[in-house]
Parts: sequence; structure tokens; C-alpha cells
Amino acid sequence: MIYSPELACIFGTAGASLANVLNDFCTKDDDDLIRISFKNVRFEHHTREILLNIIGRFLLDCARDGVFRDRPMIVFLDEAHQFLGRTVGDEYGSVYLDAFGLIAKEGRKYGLSCVLATQRPRDIPADVLSQLGTLIVHRLTNDHDRDTVEKACGDLDRDAAMFIPTLAPGEAIVIGPDIPAPVPLLIGRPPKPPNSKGPAFQTYWSSRKTP
Repeated sequence: MIYSPELACIFGTAGASLANVLNDFCTKDDDDLIRISFKNVRFEHHTREILLNIIGRFLLDCARDGVFRDRPMIVFLDEAHQFLGRTVGDEYGSVYLDAFGLIAKEGRKYGLSCVLATQRPRDIPADVLSQLGTLIVHRLTNDHDRDTVEKACGDLDRDAAMFIPTLAPGEAIVIGPDIPAPVPLLIGRPPKPPNSKGPAFQTYWSSRKTP
């Protein structure tokens, strides 16, 4: 497995060291933003989950060493439900994905905060949800997801929760300890929208029709 192409991003020696890149970013003022894409990271052997957990552990170690005391950092994690509170591996070895859960629980006192984005709040561990301060809630149609959000924040009453399934794209409700009541929010489209459209079934099927 060490020499498998799927895990070359972890054990290989080609290219720049991600640890060095992160260390330079954390300790220097050359850049304000770094984006780590997993686009080319393979799914086999749980490579994505293990690699992200390693990155989270690296950042947490930096935080515990005081790197972010004078230069606070915020980490954004998309599809967070895939990387929190799970154990991956097999009978020969397993890894518990706890890095970003620990960051949510103890990172703030070291200057390291995180923003978690997910479409499945019910899959976020309860002990992690309890540590989140502000929630931006978009449309949720699943009852379990809505119940999870209601339990995570005591400021969301049943009447406000009833609007969550009816929110339109871009609409959200902001809930937090410094906000007296849930606040509706309309998020504008980005200048360069992501290519998030699904397959054009109708267009494809229409083109297949015989004259």
C-alpha cells in the first residue's frame, strides 16, 4: 500500500511538501489565503479522509505550539460530514477521524477556528455541533437534519424552523449567541459561479429522439 499510486500523495517524494507549504503559510505574511484541493486525490484506501485528518493534526499541533496566538487562522472545511467522527480502515489498521473535531472543541483558545460546511448536519457528531457558535442554515428538507439544527442552537424556535424547508437557493437563516433572533439572509451569486450543475438529462434524451 505504501507504494500504491493511490497513496503516492502521502508517501511519495515528488512535488513540494505540503507540510512545508503549510508551515510557510502559517508563519509568514506573504499570503492571506491558501486553498487545498482534493480534486486529484484518489478515493481508494480512504486516502482523502486520512490525508485531511493529517492536515488537521498538523494545524492543531501548530496551534498548540502557539503559532496562531498572534496570527489567528480560520479553516474552512467543505463536506465536513465525510471527515468527522468516523473510523476508516480495515482489520489490519484503522484511523479515527478526530482532527477537525478537536479543532472545533479546543482550537479557538489557540487562535485556530474552523467553519464547517455540510449538507448532512445529522452526520456531524453532537459534541462537535455543541461547540459551534454561529450557524448559517440553508434549505433542509430532511426531518433529522432540521431536528439536529434545532438541538444544536437553542435560539431557533419551532416557528422559525418551519421556514427552513421553504428557503429558496441563496436564502439562509443566521443563528448565533450574539444575534438576538434568527436573521434571514440572502446570499448573492459569486462573480464566477462553480460548475455544480448535474447532468442535462432532458437535453441528452431530447437529442436521442428519432425524427
